[in-house]
Formats: sequence, C-alpha cells, structure tokens
Amino acid sequence: MSAKLNLAAIIYDNDEQPVDGMLHSLAARMNQRGDRVAGLAMALNEQGLRREPMALQDLETGQEYSIAQNLGKASESCCLDPRGLADATSVLRTLLKQPPQLAVINRFGQQEIDGKGCRAEFLQLLDAGIPVLTVVKRKFLAQWHEFAGETAVDLPFSETAVQQWCDRVLQS
Repeated sequence: MSAKLNLAAIIYDNDEQPVDGMLHSLAARMNQRGDRVAGLAMALNEQGLRREPMALQDLETGQEYSIAQNLGKASESCCLDPRGLADATSVLRTLLKQPPQLAVINRFGQQEIDGKGCRAEFLQLLDAGIPVLTVVKRKFLAQWHEFAGETAVDLPFSETAVQQWCDRVLQS
C-alpha cells in the first residue's frame, strides 16, 4: 500500500488492557453525535474486557458472531473458528455497499499476518476510500508495518489520541 490511506491502529500490550471496550465506547460516542461508525469489535464481558468464549459484535446491530471452537480442555491449539470469523466478515463486506464514515475492524493479528482473517476486508475498505481503525498487539507491530506501510498511523492506547485521530479523519 503506497497511496495516502486513512488507516490507524491502536497499539496495545496485553489482553488485560481494555482496548476492545475503547472501540465500543468510541463507536457509541461517535454514532450518538451523528457520525456513522460501523464494523466489528470483540464482544465484551461485564468488566468491559474481551469475552470468553470469543465472539465478534456488529457495532451497529449488536449481532454477535461466535469465533471460538471448543477443542477440549486439554487442547493447547488456537481455538479460533475460521468459519465463524468468515461469517463475521460479512459485516465488513456490507460496509462496501453502505459506507460508514469510519470502519472498525476488531484487530490485525496472526490470522491477518497469515493472509487470512479480515485481511481482504482491510484492503477492500481502504481501496473504497473508507477510513479504517483497528487494534494491533505490540508483538505484531513489525508485521503491521509491513502490511500497512508508512502511511498508517500508530496510535497509543489513549482514548484522547484515538478520538483526535478520528476527528481529524472525519473532518477531512
């Protein structure tokens, strides 16, 4: 990707940081003020952290998509359900027909690094000129930069910084 893109990632360190809650509250706040923010974020538990078993939630409708498969208690494999993730990405593809002012994609992680997950939807939304906000765990920062190029913005884990980036993108 070399053209100027409106692409940013909130960089976080661990799953105890409420980065998913930040996406939910940001989308709710911006939608309340009349800016259409749509996409997917991890479903939350009562503490505002990523819920187990994992599910993605449509930020507009609230519909949830299970992305976890039960591999048994002794399993040490990744429990991500590729079929559930594929079902959830239909939400992102729908945004191409009814573009929001800002699209949220739950994260750029191992699946996207491997060419799977939401990788195609990242590219499709950006090609359509739709600004995209995501989250990236610090351990994947090098792969994120390889994917996103020099025009993407790395945002600190700060509601103020994220809101400022969103406001700039929506005003341009």
